[in-house]
Amino acid sequence: MREAMNYNNSTSTLLALALLLLGQWTSVSGSGLRVRCKEEERRALLHIKAELLQIKPSLSFPEWEGEECCGWERVACDPITKHVTKLDLGDLMDNYFDWETQFLLNATMFLPLPQLTSLSLSRLHISGCKAGAGFESWSRLSKLKMLDLSWNNLNSSIISSFAKVSSLRALDLEGNFEMGPDVHVKDFSALNLEVVNLPDCGFSGSLPYLGDWSSLKALSLARNYGLIGTIISTGLCHLKNLEQLDLSGNNFAGNIPPCIGNLSSLQMLDLSDNQFHLKLSTSVFERLISLRYLSLSSNLLEGTLSMSSFSNHSYLQVLGLSTRALNFEVEVVNLSLQLVFLELANCILNMEPTFLYSQCKLKVLDLSNTLSKGPVPTLWLLENNTNLIELVLCKNSFTGVLQLPSVIHENISILDISDNNLSGEIPDDISTKLPNLENLNLSNNCFCGTFILRSMNNLHYLDLSSNNITDDMQNTFSISLTNELISLDLSNNKLYGSFPNIMNFKTYFELLLNNNYISGEIPLSICDARSLDVLDISNNELSGILPGCLGRTNYEILRLSANHLEGSLSNEFWSSRMSLLDLSNNKLSGSIPPYFNNSYVISIDLSQNNLYGNFPITLLSISSLQVINIQKNRFFGELPSWNGKESDLRALVMRDNMFRGHIPEQICTFRYLRILDLSQNNFSGQIPPCIIHMGLENINFSCLTPLYEAASGVAVYGVAVYEVVEELKFNNTDLPNTKYISYTHSFGRFKDNFGLELVSKGRLDLYMFKSLLKCVLDLSSNELVGHIPEGIGQMSWLTTLNLSNNYLTGSIPDSVSKLCQLESLDLSHNALTGQIPRGLTKLTSIEAFSVAYNNLSGPTLDAQAQFGTFDNRSHEGNPNLCGPPLSQSCFSNHDTKLPSFPNGAEDHRRDESIDFLILFGSFALFFVVSFWGFMAVLYFKRDWRFALFTMVDEFGDNHT
Repeated sequence: MREAMNYNNSTSTLLALALLLLGQWTSVSGSGLRVRCKEEERRALLHIKAELLQIKPSLSFPEWEGEECCGWERVACDPITKHVTKLDLGDLMDNYFDWETQFLLNATMFLPLPQLTSLSLSRLHISGCKAGAGFESWSRLSKLKMLDLSWNNLNSSIISSFAKVSSLRALDLEGNFEMGPDVHVKDFSALNLEVVNLPDCGFSGSLPYLGDWSSLKALSLARNYGLIGTIISTGLCHLKNLEQLDLSGNNFAGNIPPCIGNLSSLQMLDLSDNQFHLKLSTSVFERLISLRYLSLSSNLLEGTLSMSSFSNHSYLQVLGLSTRALNFEVEVVNLSLQLVFLELANCILNMEPTFLYSQCKLKVLDLSNTLSKGPVPTLWLLENNTNLIELVLCKNSFTGVLQLPSVIHENISILDISDNNLSGEIPDDISTKLPNLENLNLSNNCFCGTFILRSMNNLHYLDLSSNNITDDMQNTFSISLTNELISLDLSNNKLYGSFPNIMNFKTYFELLLNNNYISGEIPLSICDARSLDVLDISNNELSGILPGCLGRTNYEILRLSANHLEGSLSNEFWSSRMSLLDLSNNKLSGSIPPYFNNSYVISIDLSQNNLYGNFPITLLSISSLQVINIQKNRFFGELPSWNGKESDLRALVMRDNMFRGHIPEQICTFRYLRILDLSQNNFSGQIPPCIIHMGLENINFSCLTPLYEAASGVAVYGVAVYEVVEELKFNNTDLPNTKYISYTHSFGRFKDNFGLELVSKGRLDLYMFKSLLKCVLDLSSNELVGHIPEGIGQMSWLTTLNLSNNYLTGSIPDSVSKLCQLESLDLSHNALTGQIPRGLTKLTSIEAFSVAYNNLSGPTLDAQAQFGTFDNRSHEGNPNLCGPPLSQSCFSNHDTKLPSFPNGAEDHRRDESIDFLILFGSFALFFVVSFWGFMAVLYFKRDWRFALFTMVDEFGDNHT
């Protein structure tokens, strides 16, 4: 879910421009009028159609037949003069994303329509005009007021072309990404425009001065993410005629100018989804009594705002106040106004919002994460707000059972009560009481019982994950919930039994059953679910042979990890269109095929299996591949050379195999590689000096970006599911109707945490793909020799460096001190010499540190900051180290610096001395006891004594 309201998610953003192009024109032209249009204009329309079809045959043109062109679809005429006044040729493309079919427009072919007032040419892939037939020719269209050129491929050079079109009042250039980077305010203001729509135009930098644009009534610069800085000095307060302003979806910061409260004509203000740090003042909004629409959501709102600020705003229908800060309080009071949309997500409410009892027009309500507790208020909210379409109460502390209204609520379409503490069973009459639910999210609660939802014929998205639902899989899926179900998430429950017949799910896009107790084999019919894009049945108890036909499916994400699957990987797996393949932690065997025919794959995880053979180096040449994890298998051999310059690889994990030979220098060519784990193998030779150049390409925010986007522009993390459109009529302005569109709510989220297990900080950490901040170089437990590269400090992005258990020599480079983000440093069990660099104390993020069992000398590091937390174990095994935390001081009583031994080494030598004393003492004791024992025997045995003396005499006689 977008943090606030995604009011502006389509061409009709909150500004919605007065083009009167779409539904209105169709209704006019299709109303049964039989007005005979001008013959020359009828021929002109047919010529326009023929020329456009010649250039782009794929256009879905309506059938224009007959003599009465005023009745044609997408054409509207003046009923008196019979001239064509409105023409809508927008959205005729079958495949809007086919950008290879751009073309140059012949603008002069519209000149035979002299009374044209509104023209739409949106989404046609126009890249400019033909020579001598540009937009400047429209100066002869003296009545043209509204022009829609949105979502084409035009650049800023066209702006001056409209300078002579003096009649133009409304211009829509949304989605022309090449219009930037400058906003070109002077060029636009020279056109005397009143309505300008410029979202998604690629603008960047600071917003220029707008105060001289006196004619401006409506302006949208939404979703130009490069726009930064403040808006205080932009002259907004001088735009006295301004009625609509949309600056949402940018990176503006600072505060809003208090003088904005003087814009008495302002009816719509959207500053949502920016970086504004707003300590709101009640007085700013008290004076804007003409407001119909106000959204400050997804900013850093702070302080306290009383709802009484809007007590005189009788026109206000949309109010968005969600915040990203933690201390924004909203004082709830009873209001006489009737809201259509209210969002208070992440706000602190001073009391229960009882004023909602009287909100009979409310359609969208978001009270998520408002620290609310007690019984969930679905009962009275639904009973008293019969027009509600979307109700969001997630991330609170509601308890008890889910209560439904006593009467049928036919309007509610989206219900999200996830992340609470609700318990009991899900009411079995929910499909009766809420028959038109399309999206239901009850995840992360404590619901128990069986899976009993049925007969919900309109349901598209259902999320019951992370509850205590217990049921047999065959019972669960024996009931056909709906033919419209797109996403089903039952993960993290207690489902058991064998896997169901996937043939029941012909319309599914996403099926998540991970973290249950499903057993048995995967049926072959799973391969026939042609519409399924995401399948996750990981962390279950599935067994049997991995179906090879899975490689022939259309799955984009397939996760079967942590089961008991056997068999080998067929060639079909490597020729599919999968973006993510996770077969880790199974019992798969065999080798990986040497060749691949998949240019879409992003992540492959085959770790913790019994795979063997040489590693297919062609994997590293796939430009789209970002993650390879083959740890804990039985791969062997040397790594051959490859070309990684064009690779997008972010993570390469080959830990715990049997690879040998040198680490190839080509690994340095991976520009984005931020996780390299080759530990627990048999690599030999030196660490390639060029490794310091690995991963130098900047990767914003994280080492692994969110990777998984599904087909057709639908994000796996969230699927657009509903838009609430409320048309508000302007009675005192020439502007057209404005469409208010609610935020897009996220259901069917692919929430499971994909990750890589790497040894870091002495434990197995899960490196999350969604918010991964760990960057790792782990070459430990190999047979590497030589020095640590001197320039290793250039790898400033590293958070974990592990070179332990090798045969490295030389000193620890001083440049290690430059690894400012380092959290874990392990250089133990090598043959390093010299002193520990004093600059390491600058590593304030360090959490794990070990240089044990080397040949280091000199004092240990000062016990400051994090280094005061490391004990003997971080330093032991270095005979010539001294100082805390070791017990041996570096100085004698005469302040002479002497080498000392760590506790471990000292104890070891003391043990050797004790062993020597015991051995010597035992020998002496044996000698004494034996000697005196023998003498005692001679004393008491006279015949033994006589025999001994005789033997001695004979020995003497023989040698005399």
